[in-house]
Amino acid sequence: MTVAHGFPVTAYVLITDRLGRMLLVHPAKAGGPWHLPGGIVEPGESPLDAVRREVREELGLTFDAHSWQFLAVGWLQATRPERRDRLSFLFTGPRLYSGDEDRIVLQPEELDAWRWEYTGSALELLHPRLSARIARALRTHRAHPTSYLEARNEEATP
Repeated sequence: MTVAHGFPVTAYVLITDRLGRMLLVHPAKAGGPWHLPGGIVEPGESPLDAVRREVREELGLTFDAHSWQFLAVGWLQATRPERRDRLSFLFTGPRLYSGDEDRIVLQPEELDAWRWEYTGSALELLHPRLSARIARALRTHRAHPTSYLEARNEEATP
């Protein structure tokens, strides 16, 4: 596992199929919630390059650079004292078609399953904080092409 130095940055992607379902991945660690493909941005890497690398590593898929669009960036306040605040980029990625699913090869050290889910059920399977960020990004994106989001702890004061 890569540990980001300084202010951590992560990048994730919403990959959809022709029916508009989201591709979710399940971490290999026991009890972890479903997630989106993606992860930590490594030093010297852009968020887009990081998410493309993660999709290649986690799912074995490579796509044209023009298949990716920026959806939102969010600031996430640390949820525990041992954690740090971070920025998290969210992209919409390539659409998968019949036959593309056959190319998915999970990285067994990282993931143990993947599945398609419509937005409503996907948001129920994801961690509540991630689900809320994605729902806000999708709502905001309809009115504005890009978004800046912040996630704060309830007890935090501005």
